Amino acid sequence: MNGARRLQWFFIGTLVAACASCNRDKPAEPAPVAAPAGTNLAQATAPPSRVRYIERMTGGAKTTDEVPMIVAIHGLGDRPESFGGIFDGFSARARLILPYGLSNYGDGFSWFPISRFEPKALAEGTKAAADELALMLGDLTKSRPVKGKPIVTGFSQGGILSFTLAVLHPDHVGEALPIAGLLAPPLYPSAWPMGRVAPRVQAFHGDADDRVPIDGARETVRQLTQSGLAATLVEYPNVRHSVSANMRRDWMTALENAVLRATNP
Repeated sequence: MNGARRLQWFFIGTLVAACASCNRDKPAEPAPVAAPAGTNLAQATAPPSRVRYIERMTGGAKTTDEVPMIVAIHGLGDRPESFGGIFDGFSARARLILPYGLSNYGDGFSWFPISRFEPKALAEGTKAAADELALMLGDLTKSRPVKGKPIVTGFSQGGILSFTLAVLHPDHVGEALPIAGLLAPPLYPSAWPMGRVAPRVQAFHGDADDRVPIDGARETVRQLTQSGLAATLVEYPNVRHSVSANMRRDWMTALENAVLRATNP
């Protein structure tokens, strides 16, 4: 095992130490959750993938408009109703999809188990969740008027899944914008297959993150770049496991630019 791989596994071990104490029980199956009344959420439904989601339009777009799709994936213990609030005031015309995690976790949801969070288990859990999300993406792009390929983004577990979707399901992803995420080392691509679409990846991470240490994101981006993807990482000094004001500004700007690229390929 080379030094970089040992270092990566060490940081994933740090991540389980930070998160596993939150809930050691096996997550329950998700119960139906209704969209809150009095919001501009258009729909909460269940596609064949088992992933329920909330759908809303941004920038004045109508549900019948052919516009780019943003899929925003919440983190551990969060829920789409609250995570979607960060998009209030988002000016780009887009279709925003806010999926629910696959398992209950406290008052929110989780995407994959964290009680056995070693690299192999992380790869298995994130692959299973990404496969479900890819089915959802396929269903939505067939049933909605969508411009370009979906833009995937998310925080923490959502950032991990944004990386994973870009690598395992690039045919369903136009761009990926992970925040405070990484890719499980067993899923690192050794080389990008000739002729296969390579999504653009732009990641954001605080350099003081004590839940998902930035070394994991750095190694992920290095591996993706070596394999042939256009991957970059923007680092934020003294930011822990959160979205700082500067990070949110850069993230929203990057999303707006991704929507423009999808609108005018």
